[in-house]
Amino acid sequence: MAYWILEFIKVFIGYAFLMYVWPSVVFRKKLSGKSLTFRFAFCSTVSVLLLNTLVLGLGLLHILKGWIVFAAFYGIFAASILREGKLRKYVSRQLQTLLAGTLGWKSLLADLLRECKALIADLLRKLDEKTKGKKIEYSILSVLMVFAIIYFSYGAFQNHSYGSGDMYVHHAWIYGLKEGQIFSAGVYPEAMHCFIYCMDALFGVSIYSCLLFLGEIHVTALLAAVYCLFRETLRSKYTVYLILAAFLTIDVVYTAEIYGISRLQYTIPQEFGLYSLFLCVMYLVRFMRRNTEDGNKKRGFDENLFLFMTSLAVSLAIHFYVTIMAFFLCASFAVFGINRIFRKRNFWSLATAILVGVIISTTPMVLAFASGIPLQGSLNWGMNIINGTDTKEGRTKAAQVVMEQGQKTEENKAAEADSNENPLSGQSKLHNQIKATDKNKTDKNETNVEVTKTSLAEKIIQIVLNNLKAVYRYGYAQLYRGNRANWLIGFTLAAVLLSIINMGITIVRFKKIPFEMYAGITFASVLFMILYAAPFLGLPEIIAGARLCLPEQILLLAMMAIPADELFFLLEKTRIGCFMPQISFAGVLAIYAGTNYFGVFHGYLYYELTRYNSAVELTNKIMDDYPQYSYTIISTTEELYQSIEEARHEEILEFYNRSKQEDYYIPTEYLFFYIEKNPIYYAQHHFFSGPRWLAQDKYTKYYEYTTAVLSIGDNIEHGEISEELVGESLTIMGKASDAYSIIGNRRILESEMYYWCQEFKTRFPYELKVYYEDEDFICYVVKQNPEHLYNLGE
Repeated sequence: MAYWILEFIKVFIGYAFLMYVWPSVVFRKKLSGKSLTFRFAFCSTVSVLLLNTLVLGLGLLHILKGWIVFAAFYGIFAASILREGKLRKYVSRQLQTLLAGTLGWKSLLADLLRECKALIADLLRKLDEKTKGKKIEYSILSVLMVFAIIYFSYGAFQNHSYGSGDMYVHHAWIYGLKEGQIFSAGVYPEAMHCFIYCMDALFGVSIYSCLLFLGEIHVTALLAAVYCLFRETLRSKYTVYLILAAFLTIDVVYTAEIYGISRLQYTIPQEFGLYSLFLCVMYLVRFMRRNTEDGNKKRGFDENLFLFMTSLAVSLAIHFYVTIMAFFLCASFAVFGINRIFRKRNFWSLATAILVGVIISTTPMVLAFASGIPLQGSLNWGMNIINGTDTKEGRTKAAQVVMEQGQKTEENKAAEADSNENPLSGQSKLHNQIKATDKNKTDKNETNVEVTKTSLAEKIIQIVLNNLKAVYRYGYAQLYRGNRANWLIGFTLAAVLLSIINMGITIVRFKKIPFEMYAGITFASVLFMILYAAPFLGLPEIIAGARLCLPEQILLLAMMAIPADELFFLLEKTRIGCFMPQISFAGVLAIYAGTNYFGVFHGYLYYELTRYNSAVELTNKIMDDYPQYSYTIISTTEELYQSIEEARHEEILEFYNRSKQEDYYIPTEYLFFYIEKNPIYYAQHHFFSGPRWLAQDKYTKYYEYTTAVLSIGDNIEHGEISEELVGESLTIMGKASDAYSIIGNRRILESEMYYWCQEFKTRFPYELKVYYEDEDFICYVVKQNPEHLYNLGE
């Protein structure tokens, strides 16, 4: 465990320096006098964009080398520091005295230590000034962030493998950057990959450790962005703490939501870029509000528009889904200030900012595509979601089946009703003839015929009502079940009412149409729910539904906080206002205690488990104990990514096929055979278990009617190896990974290698040794002479 704690600290320090410290130093004049919110938004977007541009630019020039990135990064950092006249003179004086021999190394280090202490003291003093009068608020935010890091990183300390299969793919792409090849799998947004590559190149933090821990640390950026947005858009600056506390404590009750929240544990592009989604909206709102004052006639780019541009650019550079979400979220707010957008001085500035942001983020991808690099397959996956052909995450086909079944049910009900109204159905022919005769007589006798037609307005109303029912049924009710869904509808109506009241007061009092934030928050929560339910409304599924659950959860909680925000706002106008920090702190504690008391405290999340912890720990030990590339690990694919820079790797499937040939050699001194005596069900949903104060064991019950293989805590679902499986044929595989993901195949392969080792031991009893063994996993080692290799074939 100590090793993983150290790796976590290394990732945290590298992340903090790269994301915040480096841009704070390099752009300190630009940031001088700015608020902490501005500093956060600037550093978190500009740093990612610069690293993305640097790495991809070097790749396009075919000079992407770690030492060049190292020299550029630290060279800019050093040059920026030495631009300060006093510091430059101090360094020059110290070097002169050192070279002259009048100053020793110990004295130099002592002087540097004193200067560092003075610098840290000065930074703490400035931080104290920035947080003056807000220490309770920032303390609450810090506690919430620490809680979030512990909660989302808990799984990585329990199971040291990647929690999602996608992370292996992204590891391969980052390793491609280390090899000097950008877009190794095709053109795709690579800002996150460039960021992790730089952490490896600049600080020596392994890619494996970065992917294991970075996502959980980076969740602080998401929380900070949510904090900034709702502190800006709500009337009270204290309500946002309740929103964050609720997000970090209240449970979810549907598998798609559990999946959406679990993704925050993984270092994957969409979740890495989610913070930019909320920054986009915040700075668009600020830009639009800029012109509410009649005396403010600033034209062109301002700071708010600049940060909107960088937030948009970074979203597009990280993941297209984030940009699509940003569009809908921005539109939800902008629609209530549409008149401000189309003011001449605003429209062209905003259009220019969007254009520049798109150019900054897409230029490397466009140039790479123009140079002959094809598009990555995930873009086709995104289009398949929209056109309804994807069935893994897409729900269009499932929605079509549901709608067809519903239509048949309605038709059956109508037929049954018609049968009930006409009990003499056996005489239907005579009955119809009589009705026809009566109708003809009536037509002849009546001089005026009334033709009843449903008006266009009634049709529209009926369509709207049907769609609202579908949104409720396949959105609110599906994600939140009956009672919670009803509560959400009630809060939505309350938020709409408060929005109308506030707009009315502003119109009457100030004689102008307000830019109403409550309306924007409420509309955003409804719009994202419509996007989720889109396949059931006959609309294209623009974004895979499960990917929407996380931002939708935040928006719904913000909407539900609107009544509390009104109350806080009114309290701030009274004598109680000076106690609002304490009241908000009490509110956070009440949410934590209340969720526990009422049984709605969140549950532990899951990993898609792919191997035993013992295999991970063993691989680390081997990498520490044996020279680089002096050994080969024969195992499933997972060890390849952990050991790719230290070891050779042979797939079990490759070993299985080639060991049946006459000649088969592996040219390294040591061979390590990883065998699961109890082959695990690949990518099973392995839920964690731990202390009650952090989370509860509760989410497995929501998978009762799914096909997912579940496990919890120390229990892992697995099969067994058997000699009877030796010689059995593998199931037909669509791709190589199916050899491990299908439990039948996995049992055969593990059995084949285990009994191959037993047979090898009979031939060479002193060469094959047990290197490690427990009840689930065993590792054999063979030492061979590189000049006289063992023939591993038949």
